[in-house]
Amino acid sequence: MKAEMLDQINLIQASEFIAEKNAFPENHIGYLGTEKNDILHSLKELNSDNESAAFVIFKDVAIAGFLGVDADLNKRNAELWGPFILDSELMGHLWEKALHYFEGQLHTYFLFADTSNHAAAKFALKNGFLLQSAQTYMELKKNSGFGFKNVSLLPVHLHSDFIHLHDTLFPRAYYSGKEIIERINDDHKVYTSEDENGLDGYLYAEYNRQEKEGSIEFIGVDPDKRMKGIGRNLLEMAVHDLFVNSVANSIKLCVETANEKALSIYKKAGFKVERSLNFFKLDIRVKEQ
Repeated sequence: MKAEMLDQINLIQASEFIAEKNAFPENHIGYLGTEKNDILHSLKELNSDNESAAFVIFKDVAIAGFLGVDADLNKRNAELWGPFILDSELMGHLWEKALHYFEGQLHTYFLFADTSNHAAAKFALKNGFLLQSAQTYMELKKNSGFGFKNVSLLPVHLHSDFIHLHDTLFPRAYYSGKEIIERINDDHKVYTSEDENGLDGYLYAEYNRQEKEGSIEFIGVDPDKRMKGIGRNLLEMAVHDLFVNSVANSIKLCVETANEKALSIYKKAGFKVERSLNFFKLDIRVKEQ
């Protein structure tokens, strides 16, 4: 069987195939949702992105395999959406097609798969991916239990302090402090806590209007000012703003499974554990050395 590029005509068929697979832990990939309409929206965005690509394998007229590559050519990295397959032998065909398509353009690939997705883990280890961490995926549904919080957003005069704090706490994050500031708008917000000496901590959150879903991306607190409830206050501020002002129906986040303190804070705030996932990374430059 031969892998080929996903085209506009097959987007609905592909979204149905992925939705059927991604609903089960043994097939789940964390970069995509489980609802067909949400997946279709993501595929349309991927298909219209000149930097990214998706590949499919057909068996007769039905899709038997899918692999999406959500690429950032500037950073030279990409998230893998899949592989989703009916037969394990199809993984190699999809991966070979993707590597050939992006040859010389990408050097880092990320895979985020449910811990029960043993096929994805086997694929990752076979192809040189390294397990980076275990992550716990959590969700908070909208309810009447959240209290009012004054919302404090990042002011211009604290931009440099924010960049320094974020880049110090998360030196290899998917967004640098400067990139987060460039993303700020009505749906991408940096909530802050400060005292007379400056910035104590921050929380960066994003809101998806179409899905009415918020996501907590980063929480950072000055190491010298921890154990004072700053992180909890920032979380309550963001939750209030997302539910009340943005009218979100749910808020999601991922936290390292080993970070028991953060897990405890989120659980106390009402977040429920939805999934456990493994985060894999492949650096082709290391592999080729």
